[in-house]
Amino acid sequence: MSDVRDAERIGPPLTDIEWLDGVNVVEVTTAVSAPLVGRVLAELGAEVVKVESRAKPDVNRARLPRPTDPEGFPADEAFQLLHEASSSKRSVTLNLKTEAGRGLFLDLLGDADVFIENFVPGWLDRLGLTVADLRARFPRLVILSASGYGQTGPLRTQRSYAPVMSALAGVEGLIGYDDGDVLGCSALALADLNCSFYGVALVSAALRGREDTGQGCHIDLSQIEAASTLAGEAFAEYGVTGTPPGPRGNADPDGRPWTLIRDPGDRDGSGWIAAAGATDGLGAEDLSRGSVSRDELLARLTARGVETSPVLTPDQVAADPASAARGFTQTIAHPNALVGDLHITSVPWRLDGRLPRVRSVAPLLGSDNSAVLTRYVTDETLQGFDEEGALR
Repeated sequence: MSDVRDAERIGPPLTDIEWLDGVNVVEVTTAVSAPLVGRVLAELGAEVVKVESRAKPDVNRARLPRPTDPEGFPADEAFQLLHEASSSKRSVTLNLKTEAGRGLFLDLLGDADVFIENFVPGWLDRLGLTVADLRARFPRLVILSASGYGQTGPLRTQRSYAPVMSALAGVEGLIGYDDGDVLGCSALALADLNCSFYGVALVSAALRGREDTGQGCHIDLSQIEAASTLAGEAFAEYGVTGTPPGPRGNADPDGRPWTLIRDPGDRDGSGWIAAAGATDGLGAEDLSRGSVSRDELLARLTARGVETSPVLTPDQVAADPASAARGFTQTIAHPNALVGDLHITSVPWRLDGRLPRVRSVAPLLGSDNSAVLTRYVTDETLQGFDEEGALR
């Protein structure tokens, strides 16, 4: 499915990137971190099949209609994060607790180059499909396990959530006022998204390495360890000075303060400006917005040689002309008219001036069962498996 607004959009031309054409990816994933790895691989040309369960769906499908939604609204297919993380893929449903479901899953892996999963370590073992067994059975398969704590260690079986991971990575301990009080809780899935792009790079490197060795590998990616790189300056500072780092308030790592100026009449958080330097270096006319627009105040500060920038909210980033010129989002029509158009964030790079196309919205749950699974069994057999509960 192509961008339905090609004639109206601005920004770089969209194109289908085929770098990974012929690469088959199977994923059993949930939430954002590992699903986004699959989405990026799909938009680089791979075929990505998301194996799902109707009994325990991806958390981004486990949604209920809101009071304002029209009757029949498919909330389980409309959540924005589902499409941000799982666009451009195919979906099949398998009950891996059944012999037929596991058989079809192994058929998929037999044709796969990459297998991605991000559940708590041990789930494959309980199905009688250990990583060691899969490596022996499919020696060319690249397996990416992206869990919170990694596949080893005392915390390996603990569930992990975004604020927990960034806290254990040391990121939250740097958020707070410069008097030393830690506030923490940035409320952003930093560890998830950081893990996603690590995963893309690692899988790509493993596929390249396989060309030389003929062998796949098992990549054990800890989201917490990956997120600790976001606090890299603090770790380096501690290594040099021996002084435990802590919150800096609004100061740069080198100690330079920043002043945040807010329109007194602002009510929705959209009126902030960040200006380099302490408040006492700015005049009253700078600090009092009054009837001066944000753009006018930015111009005044810039003319005085003050390094300054607006503090944008996510909706403002998406609507910003500079972002639009880069093709920040792409507009895709959902197959269910009640959902309508979706604005899906593009990958954050351009290739020879071209923008990789978001090929489709996230697939409807199980929508590719027939197209994908009849590669291995007949329609009649598949129908029987469905009746037996193997496709749940």
